[in-house]
Amino acid sequence: MRVYGEAYLLINFWMDFLSLLLAACLKQARFHAPRAILGAALGAVYTVFAWTEKGFCRGYLLLAASLLLISLISFGKAGFFLFPYVAISVLNLCGLSDALLRSGVSCAAALLIAGFFSLSVCLIQRKTGLSQDAACELRILYRGKQASLPAIRDSGNLLRDGVTGQPVIVVPQSALTGLIPADTCPEEIATLPPGWRLLPIRTASGKGMLMCFRADRAELIQGRTVRQVRAPIAVSVFPEKSALVPECLFRGFCAAKSPKKEVVYHAGIRYEKMDAAGFLPPAHRQRALYRRG
Repeated sequence: MRVYGEAYLLINFWMDFLSLLLAACLKQARFHAPRAILGAALGAVYTVFAWTEKGFCRGYLLLAASLLLISLISFGKAGFFLFPYVAISVLNLCGLSDALLRSGVSCAAALLIAGFFSLSVCLIQRKTGLSQDAACELRILYRGKQASLPAIRDSGNLLRDGVTGQPVIVVPQSALTGLIPADTCPEEIATLPPGWRLLPIRTASGKGMLMCFRADRAELIQGRTVRQVRAPIAVSVFPEKSALVPECLFRGFCAAKSPKKEVVYHAGIRYEKMDAAGFLPPAHRQRALYRRG
């Protein structure tokens, strides 16, 4: 069989590049095109070398080592975790192209079909969010400053802005250091910054007030998906490091996780963990949080 070296090199470069793109998409990792080009080029050179040589060069051990090296070049330290995705993508794309070529499809058409397949998977993943267990993050921009913190779905956060009727996000004061005025103390009404207002609440210990402000921009982030939300920010002194985001703000965005051992919120109650079956734990592990006053 006659093999043209330039065409063989180009085919393998294209397949390696698509595999890196597909792996980054499936894992929702950052894709660096220049580094991926370098990694794909190295992989293509290896395949040409393996074709001209026999024996150990075509072994599975050297193939796995080359894929790991390509992953490290393309994704840095994250390449260790992306290596299985790269390997699976390579096997799938190689199997697809081989099946097309055996069925009589031209080489150019096979390359185009492989590219279309990879891009379609990436678009579907980005549209539907195949990695639904990715953590959600809240990013707040206020007066030229920015703060980011984990976002927790709280089905019991029923706070509503009395003026606009919009849901309210509760954020711990410790996460807003440097964003809000330094002399702001949520427990001291006298320190209420100009332009802020008070929001009445009701907790297990009684009624109270929360300081509330409207951010210049608030965003929910999951992987590479960003959604802007319109919700006032209420500042609290509760000890958690995460924002309590109302369930309604997550609709159509990211799916709820079913945690096995972590802090979760349900109906405004804090639970230390859920049991193996996903049921709520005994009442002695509960601690009341916020409900609308």
